[in-house]
Parts: sequence; structure tokens; C-alpha cells
Amino acid sequence: MDLFSFACRNTQNIELGIEHQMWAVATLNNLSAMAARVTKAEKYLRPGAFGVLYCNPLHAFTTPFIVESRADPHKVITDIWPEPWRLPFKIKTLGTLSRTVSMEDAARRWPSLRARLAANDGRGGVSAAFNITGTTVFVPVDITEEDWSIICGDLAQ
Repeated sequence: MDLFSFACRNTQNIELGIEHQMWAVATLNNLSAMAARVTKAEKYLRPGAFGVLYCNPLHAFTTPFIVESRADPHKVITDIWPEPWRLPFKIKTLGTLSRTVSMEDAARRWPSLRARLAANDGRGGVSAAFNITGTTVFVPVDITEEDWSIICGDLAQ
């Protein structure tokens, strides 16, 4: 099963995504890096995939969701978040910011994350293991049904 993890720099942007049942990524000034994001989104992101948000200031996962649409490679969202975001896609959230799991607890509780960390000897930490970094956005990690069940048990409402 594909799991996409998206980091966010503040809770307000996560709340806005939940409110609008939409997610997107920041616009990059580096055109080749933005083009790489478009390519990855078109290649990997499909309706029915699973996702989870990661809140940088809280150092915690929050808000699991189901991907409801493909990412639009041409649309720029200017009326939801304070800054323009690209590659918007519809989501069905299964939780809110009221529930979080720290990266340390997730590393202990979620079997696929624990296995990925062990396989890399912890190099890159949780961000690298779950493809949360900017260069790996829109690249899913493979999880099991057990993982998704645990993630939803921890974060869904």
C-alpha cells in the first residue's frame, strides 16, 4: 500500500488543508526542482492512496487522509494558504490536528517505519525513512495494512 507523507511548517496551513479537504505543496523558485515534483506527482499519486501530514514545529505526525484526486500540474492555489501552493489534490481527512504522534513514538509504533529506519541504520531519521524531505515529496513508501490500521488508530477520529 502506498503512503505519502507531507511535511508542513505550521499548524495553520494544516488546519486550512483540513478545512478545504485539499493538499498541495509549496511553490519552489528552482524550476528544475519544481519540475521534478510535478513528474513525481504525475507518476505516483493516485486516488485511493493513503497519506499522513507531518507538522514540523510539533515534530509529530497528524491527520491521516485518503487521496481523492490526482495532483493538478497546472493549477496554483492562491486562495487557501497564505502563499501560493502547487500540485493541489483533493483529500478525505480521517482526523484533525487534535491527535498527533511524535516522530519518536511513530518510529517505535509503526512497523514499516521501524523497519525502514533499521534498514538505513537510522541515517536520515524519520524524514528520510518516510520520504518527508523536499526532494522526496510525492514519492510513496510501501506500508502494510497493519501499518495503516495502527496509523489510523493513533491519528484518526
